[in-house]
Amino acid sequence: MLQASPRSEGECVTASIPLTHDCITPADQSPSAGSSINILALAPPAALRQAVIRPTLAYLGVTSAAAENLLLGTLLTMASLPEGKQPPGGIGPFGISHQVHERIWDDYLATNPDQASLIRGLASQRCFLRDPHAELGYNFAYATAIAWLVYQQHLTELDEDLSIADLAQLWQSLYPHRDGVPADFLSSWNRADDHRPAALAFSP
Repeated sequence: MLQASPRSEGECVTASIPLTHDCITPADQSPSAGSSINILALAPPAALRQAVIRPTLAYLGVTSAAAENLLLGTLLTMASLPEGKQPPGGIGPFGISHQVHERIWDDYLATNPDQASLIRGLASQRCFLRDPHAELGYNFAYATAIAWLVYQQHLTELDEDLSIADLAQLWQSLYPHRDGVPADFLSSWNRADDHRPAALAFSP
């Protein structure tokens, strides 16, 4: 069962990261399984990279253009995957299910207490204790961090020289979906034309 220690009263870790919440939504309106969100309808990819993905990774001690590209590509892909390829029970902009969320906490963060404390610091003070899975839908910084851990638990390092095609392969092999293929990642990346230098465009 997903468990975490509450952060201390004086701890403040999310002030500079937008799209978080602190128990502003009633319990009966928590995001349900299968309630994925197309966050791209709210902000362009470049803004999401600069305002959420980059600062969240930096908070976790990760400074990596490849990691940013992997998470942004994942976000773009999950926003455009057809329903038949979406992971069962996915919640929020990264489409993370209850089961994946619990495995991250129980199988990975349980053995990494320092990182678990960082992740808990991104969650809301009260709502996480009542409904931790709701953070995946309402707290963009927290969902971004969990999406990164989906990859990090399998990676010893991420080569900065990885191409977008290489990142597409990582998404296919490591991220939850149903029969997704690298072309899904690549086409989503190329459709969003304001998030990267032209040199990073990829033609399959």
